Amino acid sequence: MESSERSSSVPTQALNPFMPGAGIRPPELVGRERDLEAIDRMVARTKLQLMNQGIIYSGLRGVGKTVLLLSLQEIANSKGMATARIEAEGDPRADYDKLFREIGLLAARLQSSTLQDKLSNVISNAESVSLSIMGIGGSVTVSDSDELRTSSLRLELVIESIVQQLRAENSGMYLFVDELQEMDKEPLGTLIAIQHRMGQENMPFYLIGAGLPNLPGVLSRTKSYAERLFDYRTIGQLSEEDTAEGFQKPAQRGTRPFSDEALKELVHVSHGYPYFIQAYGKAAWNVSDSNPISLDSVKRSEPIARAELDQGLYASRWQRASLMGREYMAAMARVSGDVPCSSSDIAEDMGKTPKETSAVRDALIHLGLIYSPERGKVAFTVPGMGEFITRATPPTGQAYDQTR
Repeated sequence: MESSERSSSVPTQALNPFMPGAGIRPPELVGRERDLEAIDRMVARTKLQLMNQGIIYSGLRGVGKTVLLLSLQEIANSKGMATARIEAEGDPRADYDKLFREIGLLAARLQSSTLQDKLSNVISNAESVSLSIMGIGGSVTVSDSDELRTSSLRLELVIESIVQQLRAENSGMYLFVDELQEMDKEPLGTLIAIQHRMGQENMPFYLIGAGLPNLPGVLSRTKSYAERLFDYRTIGQLSEEDTAEGFQKPAQRGTRPFSDEALKELVHVSHGYPYFIQAYGKAAWNVSDSNPISLDSVKRSEPIARAELDQGLYASRWQRASLMGREYMAAMARVSGDVPCSSSDIAEDMGKTPKETSAVRDALIHLGLIYSPERGKVAFTVPGMGEFITRATPPTGQAYDQTR
């Protein structure tokens, strides 16, 4: 059967190149050329035994931070660097367990079999460190603080041993951590301290992290010198040109491009957010029965895309909050929509004092639903959350009904 015949026999929706989802790679990574060039430059300098800073990416949900980390790791790994990647959880034991597990698998990702063998031995030897190095016998009951201090020491020893071997081979260790703002202060402080010491000793260990807009502040509060250790980069909305490219390139490869009018509308409604590009692109592709995809198809698909965003991006986060938390977020939406607003204005809207609402504010920040862009102000971590609350939730602050 000819390829054209096979393609014609496949349902149009099955050929849809767009797929919204957390961490799912888009068909076209647009607008991140500067960051891809940065990792290329880091790798080149590492091979020359020249030092780099680690990199910290921060931004709202849905801007593609996770996808960017995956792409950067893939590039570093393909160029002979030793890489590991985790998503922070916030529990110190869980975070340490993830780090040790990923570092244990680090050698397997290397392309050089010789370096794989050398690194496997190094990791095995370093991992054999026991509590006895801290003067604690195996029969003695170990306190939580002793356990964490031991994990910190083991992590430092493992990374140092790995990096020494890698430097001798003109390679380096790149640790990618997503949701870094969630990491407990104990392992986070350890990683920052390791990054600091490795830099002082000209050793190629690099922490490359991503998280919410409050991440730089979290790092500096954990270790004051963190502000000097990293190249801090904000990941935000794509330009109109890049947004259009994010829609059109995948559609053209699928031989069903968007008309100029349709593309203009998609750029407008997606606001340059990569997650939105996937949702609106998917809906428009599925609705359309024309080639090129018309403005009418895009218009008809917009309610479908909004419903997918409601289900996939907003509803679960709304339901994660307590009833008081929902009332607080509803007040945020009333006061200023999707732009940062004053905590005192929110409290006033709720008929309370700022002190009375501080606990619920802190709880929402802890849940990653809002953040504080500056002292006395808060904002949603998900773009469009304020509009969703205004549009889709009742004034009583009850849970969003996913069945409607």
